[in-house]
Amino acid sequence: MAVATNSSIFAIPSLFQASTMVVIYHLDSFEESLWETPANIKQAVLRLMSTRGLITDDNIDKVLHSRLQCLDLSISRVSDQCLFKLSQLKHLVKIDLNSFKEPNESITSAGIVSLSKSCPHLQIVYLRRNVNVTDEGIIAISKGCPMLRELNVGGCVLLTDATLIALGCHSKYLKSLNISATQVTDNGIDSFCHGLCSQVLTEVDISGCRKLTDDAVEILISTCPLMKILLFAGCPSITENARISLESKLLSAGGLKMKQVSWTIY
Repeated sequence: MAVATNSSIFAIPSLFQASTMVVIYHLDSFEESLWETPANIKQAVLRLMSTRGLITDDNIDKVLHSRLQCLDLSISRVSDQCLFKLSQLKHLVKIDLNSFKEPNESITSAGIVSLSKSCPHLQIVYLRRNVNVTDEGIIAISKGCPMLRELNVGGCVLLTDATLIALGCHSKYLKSLNISATQVTDNGIDSFCHGLCSQVLTEVDISGCRKLTDDAVEILISTCPLMKILLFAGCPSITENARISLESKLLSAGGLKMKQVSWTIY
């Protein structure tokens, strides 16, 4: 009688997988040869290093290749020096620089400006909790990356209305914006919502923006007909009136068709 076994329990990594693991844990020994490594091998090495948080300012240029489209640096410790080395990535469409564990102080607007010049085809940019990024950096992204669709700058605490004004002027394809816990005001929201992207915008997170009032919510729901997700929890100047306005809009004929809404009423 044949004995059934679960092959996944006894799965043995391929020679390629095993070799790749050796490379990423002994990178110093392979640095020179990596320069000449084919793009598909560099991609495999880069993916493993990315998921393990092993990418640094010093080693990133060893594993980059010109056809790279997505780069995840969210759990790696990198700074502006890393972003200065991305000049060959003309086809990059997504970069994840979110800081998950704690605020990141090592990336500034200098690095973001460089990124906007090196990677003009970026569509998805995640910069959450990079606390030294200022309006200058996001303005550069809005101008230098005209195909921008998703932007997460939540927790970039230095950002002001200047960022929203620039996005409204230049980012006509922007569908998703997280600008939570920043210094934006109702005036910035108004400029943004009367800009180029209001008719395609579907997701906005303004949670924790202490300067926003009911007017911001009213502007968003009245000017963005495709809005599906609106988050405004933790905004102490937003009152019950915002909820009433939103409810009225949802119940009206041809009104919004929301998927997710969250708020805190003070």
